[in-house]
Amino acid sequence: MKLKPKYFDDFHVGDCFETEPNFISKDEIIDFASKYDPQTFHLDEDAAKNGPFGRLTSSGFMTLGKSFTQIFNTNVFNGSSMGAWGLDELRWTKPVYPGDTLKTQVEVLEKKLSSKNPIKGTVRLKQTVFNQNEDVVMTWISNSMIKVKV
Repeated sequence: MKLKPKYFDDFHVGDCFETEPNFISKDEIIDFASKYDPQTFHLDEDAAKNGPFGRLTSSGFMTLGKSFTQIFNTNVFNGSSMGAWGLDELRWTKPVYPGDTLKTQVEVLEKKLSSKNPIKGTVRLKQTVFNQNEDVVMTWISNSMIKVKV
């Protein structure tokens, strides 16, 4: 779902938006893990049966990357994003399995105009990632730098 791009002025505390759902495949879990998180429970279905989750799971970092991509695919930050100065409170609350479908809900927690550079501000956003059963699988807070409308 493409949304209208937003600038700093357009964000209001309490506003929410949601991403389109995204399917998680076994192949992408294994591919990501082989490059960035080579733990056996992310790489090998047989080994994962004896692992902490009893089956193959997505790397939490892959889940974070998928959520980040989903958010940018909404178009909300098109032309206004100036990066971020960090993430807070990243939590993986449930495993993500092959065949899961994830969506991310974004809530505006606060916003503050930069005192040093009035063409941008920080918007703190809480991201909550849900699977197809509406179980929360991950939460995180971003501190996004957003352009002010000119």
